[in-house]
Amino acid sequence: MVRRTPFPGTCYGCIAAVMSLMITGCHDNPPDQADPFRVTNAHNVHLAQVEEHDFPTIYSVPGTIVPSNRLQIASRVSGYIENIYVDEGDLVEPGAILVEIDNAQVEASIKSAQAGVVSAQAELEEAQDDVSRYRKLVRSKTITEDELRKAIVRQTSAQASLAKAQAELKLNHQNQQYTHITSPVRAQVRERLQDPGDLAGTGNPILRLDVLGPMELEVYLPSTRVGNVVVGQDLDVYIQSVNTPLTGNVKSIVWAADKVTRRSKVRIDLPDNQSLAPGQFARADIVLGQESLTVIPREAITERAGIEGAFIVDEGGTVRFRSVRLGKEHKDYREVLAGPEAGAHVVLNPPVLMHEGDHVTQASPHGS
Repeated sequence: MVRRTPFPGTCYGCIAAVMSLMITGCHDNPPDQADPFRVTNAHNVHLAQVEEHDFPTIYSVPGTIVPSNRLQIASRVSGYIENIYVDEGDLVEPGAILVEIDNAQVEASIKSAQAGVVSAQAELEEAQDDVSRYRKLVRSKTITEDELRKAIVRQTSAQASLAKAQAELKLNHQNQQYTHITSPVRAQVRERLQDPGDLAGTGNPILRLDVLGPMELEVYLPSTRVGNVVVGQDLDVYIQSVNTPLTGNVKSIVWAADKVTRRSKVRIDLPDNQSLAPGQFARADIVLGQESLTVIPREAITERAGIEGAFIVDEGGTVRFRSVRLGKEHKDYREVLAGPEAGAHVVLNPPVLMHEGDHVTQASPHGS
């Protein structure tokens, strides 16, 4: 039979001490305390403050760049389309032929008008001869003056018929030039509505052109916002892929809202810029008022262990990392929704090796 001998009392005390040290070693240092075994570093940094500033309240609305002027190309004569020499997206110069209309009908009308002129001319000549002859017969009292007056009326009527026939002939000659439709301006073809072989009716559009020149931005504002905009108001316009804004000017406001979207169209004049083209996407930032925000410089925002925050400096020059919940962007600042309060000093562009509990030396205001 084996007899178990208990440990002396002093051994129990040693074991308890060792276990206590092991348990203590399994816990991290509190987040607000520096590791006592780590050597603190000193950094030469620039500082700034978390402050309250008044910023404009901006409402951003997307829109589309459109030309200030647009054209619809239509035929002034009826006829079948023989050729359309342009397609959507093509650039056209002034005088370029766009559409050719079959001129068979116009030529037939010209021949008909020419025949009408010849007939009216012959009728006038005959009426003039009658008047000349009747004047002699009246003097010899062979016929009465009533018959002479009737001859003069026929002459006047013949003159009017000739003038009408000549006007029709001139009109048909003019229509002949309209069978070749040319561009009056430098433009880009936005839409082609008909094809060769279609019947071009008088006034029916065949092409739609965007005049290449002054551009404007069309945006649509909800009824709750359009009242904050006035004609002549300046605002920033951001073109896609361009960081520098253009200065736009409110040209007009269409107060009648769309029945479905309940939004009103606002037209914004844009400055001359060669990079602008119809159909581009853009964003207008409309100032609706002012608001007071607590903000932190962008340069103070950093990340540690996947947490976004900033290093706060206390009165003794020791830095503490504090998480920050950010809001709106205002150029070089970000709104602080949760985190350091106004008046707190923060480190700008904190070094990668900066840690909790480090000290900052030779601290100076940013930009000094």
